[in-house]
Amino acid sequence: MLKHRFKQISKVTGLSFTLILLSGCASYTGFRAPRYDGQAIEQDEEAIQLYQAHSQIDEEDEALYVRYPLSASLWEPSLEFSDNEPVELNEGSYIVGEDLPEGRVILQSESSDFSPDRWIIHTANVMITDGEEAVVFEQHFQDDVGVMQAVVDLREGQTITVTGNDPILFVSYTDDSTAASEPLLEETETITLLAGHYEVGNQIEAGEYTIEGVISPRSSELYIFSGESDQNIIELHSRLNPYHLVSEEDNQELLTLRQITPDMFEMNELNRERFEETKPTLILTEGDTLYLPMVNQLILDKN
Repeated sequence: MLKHRFKQISKVTGLSFTLILLSGCASYTGFRAPRYDGQAIEQDEEAIQLYQAHSQIDEEDEALYVRYPLSASLWEPSLEFSDNEPVELNEGSYIVGEDLPEGRVILQSESSDFSPDRWIIHTANVMITDGEEAVVFEQHFQDDVGVMQAVVDLREGQTITVTGNDPILFVSYTDDSTAASEPLLEETETITLLAGHYEVGNQIEAGEYTIEGVISPRSSELYIFSGESDQNIIELHSRLNPYHLVSEEDNQELLTLRQITPDMFEMNELNRERFEETKPTLILTEGDTLYLPMVNQLILDKN
């Protein structure tokens, strides 16, 4: 008797649940829209498309990518190399035009020596500001976790502040101290930019470019300045770093040697496919100026 009663209750409960479920399905219109703080989130399709095509940050979010006010001098044309004597900077502050000449320069940090019998570490945090304390250039110079070179325009009145662990920074005014400083207007398909300042039409041709790769210790940004006050920020995220990829040959060999699982093999293949399929493009116009911090190499292919 008790068993029969339980079966009846189970049938009624099951029927009630089914009716409730069907009632809900009848009014189902799709998954609930994402919400934040009780408000529905509306996707900005234009901003999404802009980021997917050019890795460009939406204007409303640019403030998140600017740590300090940027100097108005970043909109000015680039300077020229000269025959001034090189200068060595150590920890301290220096005034351009007083402690060292203005001009286009190559900054090169002293390398560290990690051998056990020496263990000499050189790090240099460099901040260049204008007379209003707005940032012209900022970078951490160090082996491996930092960047070792930059091409920078130093203008009279700017302040260079160097801090760190036994920082040694060489300032060269000539363009023959590194092959990477040579003009980039030659008829080549691929060009490589170091960190620093550039002018479109001077060191780099105007046109459309594909970002082939970004070699850097972390994600960074490319700032593109145009007109009198316009700026665009391009996010150079870590997925653009080719060093994070495993080649097809190496991936197959690792699988054959059973050093990776089939799932890891498929993930490596997928990452390489995504890297090739999602490379952003840049549109550079004559007269634009570029500010590129914390990057070892930005590799561009002219379309």
